[in-house]
Amino acid sequence: MNGVLYRQTQRSDGGEERYQLVLPASLQEEVLQQLHHGHGHQGLERTTDLVRQRCYWPLMHKDIKEWGQRCERCILAKAAMPQTRVAMGHLLASRPNEVLFTQAVATKDQRASTVAYVLVHEWFYKFSVPAWLHSDQGRNFESAHISQLCSIYGTQKTRTTPWHPAGNGQCKRFNRTLHDLLRTLPLEKKQNWSKYLPQVTFAYNTTVHQSTGESPHFLMFGQEPYLPVDFLLGRVPEVSEGRVEDWVQEHRKRLQVAFDGAQQRLKAAAAHRKERHDVGVNATDLKEQQLIYIREHSRRGRSKI
Repeated sequence: MNGVLYRQTQRSDGGEERYQLVLPASLQEEVLQQLHHGHGHQGLERTTDLVRQRCYWPLMHKDIKEWGQRCERCILAKAAMPQTRVAMGHLLASRPNEVLFTQAVATKDQRASTVAYVLVHEWFYKFSVPAWLHSDQGRNFESAHISQLCSIYGTQKTRTTPWHPAGNGQCKRFNRTLHDLLRTLPLEKKQNWSKYLPQVTFAYNTTVHQSTGESPHFLMFGQEPYLPVDFLLGRVPEVSEGRVEDWVQEHRKRLQVAFDGAQQRLKAAAAHRKERHDVGVNATDLKEQQLIYIREHSRRGRSKI
């Protein structure tokens, strides 16, 4: 194609064809630098997916694995390091359930008024008003501010079950992932971690998610973003011929295929997690009039007697 060698592949879900640049050895180091160092030092599978979306070379998975094992920042992040005091503020994360596109905003406090302001200016005005707002039962989310906010915008407020963090498991899991991404920052950048929060959040959103098989950015906007490395590779632009109506119809079809595939993979992942969880669970049959103990969560501290 225009004197450049591409490899034509078909998506595993039967979606659109993909053209991978057959990458010469002279560019492999630069591409890995940009897609690993410049994209949050993510793990083997995520880095491989980023590369595979754009280019190909024989034994690339093996080469990427060996290259990642030599990454100094990844080695230091995983090693046991002396504790360092880093100034930490507060963080508010929000995401739609099945799309998994996430926004993380550093805040000066956790007051209800601050939470309401961030929700409106960082989510409602940018990505539309949500039908539901789901949170834990923190006082700031159960406040009159949030109740009034939901009433004004017609949003239904839902909450997790007390003492059951799994009810908001996706957000909890993202917090761990975000921590791992921030952990790879050099020490001088960790001192000002909030400045780099948009960068690491963007890296998360533009990488294929294991549960959906798509990047959150693609499920949110219907296309993958252009990264600096794409200009280096001369990424093949989409063909825009014909009527706008035809493009819209094709765009909707492509998104529908992606959504259907993501939902199926999410259900399969949930079933797999349940299967693993149930292995260690022993159900107890309760009989009528049987005495049982109920844990009192409101009691503070450890009981010694």
